[in-house]
Amino acid sequence: MKYYNLKYINMKYIVNLALLLFIFVSCNQTNDTSAFDEGLAKFEKNKAIADKTFNLFIAKDLDGMMDMHSEDLIWSPANTTDSLSKEAFREGMMGWMTEFDQFNFIDRQYYPGVDENFVPNGSVRTYGTWIGTHNSGKQTTTKYYSVLEFNDEGKITADLEWFDLGGVFDQLED
Repeated sequence: MKYYNLKYINMKYIVNLALLLFIFVSCNQTNDTSAFDEGLAKFEKNKAIADKTFNLFIAKDLDGMMDMHSEDLIWSPANTTDSLSKEAFREGMMGWMTEFDQFNFIDRQYYPGVDENFVPNGSVRTYGTWIGTHNSGKQTTTKYYSVLEFNDEGKITADLEWFDLGGVFDQLED
């Protein structure tokens, strides 16, 4: 019985020593969070730009909205795999603004995009619900998701959108 107690006491000290060593080693680690913090700061700046861009669309300020986008914009509209130009983007936005009297973008949620190491990279992912009033007086509602990428000047370089375009048209036919 004495041998068993001695073995138990030694094991107890070994486990406690290992635990203290683990705590000591883990407390002395320093993490460089500068890339993460920098990416998060870019996201915060770009989130404000994204929000302003959506508000310009709602206000039907096409020129103001276009000023928020770079000349080499890549636009991928909903329900396509196309990569279209800034001019095509302008035409698309003009079409929406012409066909609808009013827009509202509710339940906006902004999240940072990340790189392959899951570090924020300054891009902005947006979720929300668009409500539109068509020229016919019919109201449409659709869930919306987008990814916006930015250059160092704060201009949108990529606008990738997903929403149920067919569902919007179906609501107009009812």
